[in-house]
Amino acid sequence: MADVTETTGASTSEDKQPVVPEPKRLWSEEVEDEEVQQSTSEEKAVSELNVDALAIDENKKVNKFLDDPEDSRIQAVTTGDTPYTSASTFEDLSLSPELLKGLYVEMKFHKPSKIQAISLPMIMTPPYKDLIAQAHNGSGKTTCFVLGMLSRVDPKLQRPQALCICPTRELSIQNMEVLLKMGKYTGISSECAVPIESGNNDRSRSRPPISAQVVIGTPGTIKRLMSQKKLGVADMKVLVFDEADHMLAK
Repeated sequence: MADVTETTGASTSEDKQPVVPEPKRLWSEEVEDEEVQQSTSEEKAVSELNVDALAIDENKKVNKFLDDPEDSRIQAVTTGDTPYTSASTFEDLSLSPELLKGLYVEMKFHKPSKIQAISLPMIMTPPYKDLIAQAHNGSGKTTCFVLGMLSRVDPKLQRPQALCICPTRELSIQNMEVLLKMGKYTGISSECAVPIESGNNDRSRSRPPISAQVVIGTPGTIKRLMSQKKLGVADMKVLVFDEADHMLAK
């Protein structure tokens, strides 16, 4: 006896067609959906991210200079001969006057913290090598890679040269705030590539290619911009993964 349904009164051949499973989605696509949902709930009325209006709350800033605790065990791990030496002052890093002004006037720094003194010479001195840096919160890790990106950018080349990928929208914006403040006097352009609001992600297809010299964003948005050929990587000099352990855990 044929099965009976409420709508047609009898089964059809269409009812017995095999169900084709949906293709497995990439992690970056799932992350992008999560980013969009978070963005929608937080800023439903926002249509554009006004990067110029971003500002750091001095009371909440985690990158202000702090003395390292007595039990700090930060140390450089290298093999064989190395050309790197620790920096006791920011002047030891041969920074431009514009970057030094940003560090002293805008960031209110006095001297490099321990993680900065060890890692910055490795980030900024040829030959440029891959580097993994780990330290406690508030030790100045963000300054390390932001200063590294700003110092390696060629101000005359209006193309993306440094890319920082962060696991969340909030961390991307926080890092952009630090970059804008530290690089205030350099004239280096930047863009925050994070999801804005649900249902509007395809608008990036009609936008011009990114010309900002430093790009900070989330995995899903960065992947989409690259696949749409809106974010070129031919001139990239620095690639940063902030909180890489969190992204690898997913």
